[in-house]
Amino acid sequence: MPKQRGAALIVVLSLLSITLMLGLSGLHSALLDERLAGNYRAATEAQMGAEAALSAGWGEGGESITVQHFDASIRLDALEALGWEAFSRISRGGPCRNNLRCNYRYVREGNAYYIVAMGAVASNGHLVASSLPVVAQVQFREIPNPAFTRGLLSAGQITVTGNSTLTPARLPDGSIDPNVVHANSTVSISVPADQRAYITSGSERRVEVPLPGERPAQEDMSQCTRASPPLHCYKRYDPDVFDEYRDRPGVIRSCSVNLNALRHGDTVLCEGNLSVSSGSVQGKQITLVATGDVSMSGSTTTTSPADTAIGLFVVAGGNISFSGSTDNYGVFWAGGHVSQSGTSRLFGSIVAGDYIQSSGGIRFTSINNVTNRDAYVEAEPRIVSWR
Repeated sequence: MPKQRGAALIVVLSLLSITLMLGLSGLHSALLDERLAGNYRAATEAQMGAEAALSAGWGEGGESITVQHFDASIRLDALEALGWEAFSRISRGGPCRNNLRCNYRYVREGNAYYIVAMGAVASNGHLVASSLPVVAQVQFREIPNPAFTRGLLSAGQITVTGNSTLTPARLPDGSIDPNVVHANSTVSISVPADQRAYITSGSERRVEVPLPGERPAQEDMSQCTRASPPLHCYKRYDPDVFDEYRDRPGVIRSCSVNLNALRHGDTVLCEGNLSVSSGSVQGKQITLVATGDVSMSGSTTTTSPADTAIGLFVVAGGNISFSGSTDNYGVFWAGGHVSQSGTSRLFGSIVAGDYIQSSGGIRFTSINNVTNRDAYVEAEPRIVSWR
């Protein structure tokens, strides 16, 4: 019996070793589970950050998004293939704070628009987890450019000599559109007292005026941070306007045209100053584009405006001038000024980067039945897919 006393010690030590091994194994498993749970939590937070960034890119109902926000310099698949570090360097910061990071970027491929977002969690400067890209496809509906449906819109001043009358357009709900005449500077026009409500000037508010072409060098944008910025700070230029027409199939390259000789759907492009002789558009959709000035001679139609949709769209990088007592139906868009000589009737819209001047009374009717698709913009965005 005395020889068997050491066996109990061996058994106890063996049990203790087994228990220690089981305890160490359990501790390792617990640490692993904790690490996995932490990684899962970080990955989940990163994915939530991506969703938050995309929501920030969309904004409040997408109201502030325009097609100009979207960039065609990188393909969607290339952007989705980037890791967090590369993506964060070429994208906008989202609303995430502290260890949670999130960014988004607007991408355009042809006529398809996307918001791409990613999120990441970092600790002590080291990346802990990053999300998969979240992508929302945005679709825009084409509507007439609101600037072309408000009537006379000038980034400078409006001056009309002689007595004038203003007839506002009716909105789809049947109400009257009060936006008929606006200048970011001053307005001088003589109309009946009951029509004064249709006129606003820069002393009341200033609005952004879209214009064709490049911003002139003398318009110093550094001044736009002042409390009272100069008028040119409210101009928004589109430098791609003329390229769009240069690349259009079937475009007529001419600097002298007669409206009667043009057919429905024709586009005329002049690399310089365009001279337009009288003729009737008569419901046809015609686009006239000049990188320089446009001179309009004679009337563009003889039909009552109640029976005529606005199919003429005139774009000038410089000025647009009307000569004689004329009736003009159309949308006239000038980077410079627009001038009329003689008593005239205008049905449609004028948008000018400089002044609008008429040396004679003007009978102006603001009509919202613009049919020329070149006067439309992609607006009213909506999200059609989210992945």
